[in-house]
Amino acid sequence: MTDNRKDNSYIDLHIHTKASDGTFSPTEMVEYAKSKNIVAVAITDHDTVAGIEEGLIAGKKMGIEVIPGIEFSTEIDELSFHIVGLFIDHKDKTLLELTEQIQNSRYNRAKMIIEKVNALNVGPEITLQEIEEISSGLIGRPHIASTMIKKGYAKTMDEVFDKFLERGRPCYVPRFKLRPQDAVSIIAKMKAIAILAHPGFIPKGFNFDEFLEDLKKFGLAGIEVIYPTHSPEQRKFFRKLAKKFDLLESGGSDCHGELGNGPYIGRTKIHYRNLQKMKDRLGKKSSK
Repeated sequence: MTDNRKDNSYIDLHIHTKASDGTFSPTEMVEYAKSKNIVAVAITDHDTVAGIEEGLIAGKKMGIEVIPGIEFSTEIDELSFHIVGLFIDHKDKTLLELTEQIQNSRYNRAKMIIEKVNALNVGPEITLQEIEEISSGLIGRPHIASTMIKKGYAKTMDEVFDKFLERGRPCYVPRFKLRPQDAVSIIAKMKAIAILAHPGFIPKGFNFDEFLEDLKKFGLAGIEVIYPTHSPEQRKFFRKLAKKFDLLESGGSDCHGELGNGPYIGRTKIHYRNLQKMKDRLGKKSSK
């Protein structure tokens, strides 16, 4: 049953912390969300659950509902798809084994990217050690990019990725390839909510109907309709897809702390009732 007291409150179901590639600790993230009058947040770090326990403790202290989550980076035929899991069991053995495998892959990838950057001889040498000092958790390309910007390789994140780190650029290294079907299946087996994240990033002309129909067979439960870069037309389109395939509507800021023009939390309005519908689907009681 819907908690009417929260029906007009706002939430954010897509947030990153220092456990992956954000700049806020889980506690700092919860504090910031509270300052923006957000009543519930989901910690959805890339391929790790390392920040969840701290976030849950902070949420309890500050009266903010914290949903354990994760964001998996997946790929099919060189097309990237991100799958967010909400209400996950962050102590699940299968999940922890997979995240450890991904962590090892990310670390090795980072070393190879650094080697490629230094081999170009177009700027000061960068080291794994200095990148580890700013990452706090998993090392991602944004951490490498930040270091490259500081050393004069480029002026902005967009520029450094476009020149060096994107697919087809000289320092790109392929990552561990998890299929979206696998990510959705792992999340669904935990009796959690699997969400297709920021579908607006998927290239035009993509066959969403066929893709969503396939992912539903593996347990896909929702689609991220509300996202900072989704246009009104895109939101309308993804909302129609959600209705067509009986998918829950999710949304979030994809906050990475103070990277770019962040933090973003509070700028994208997602109603609490969207979270309540997820709880109803799972048979969970509303947090009051």
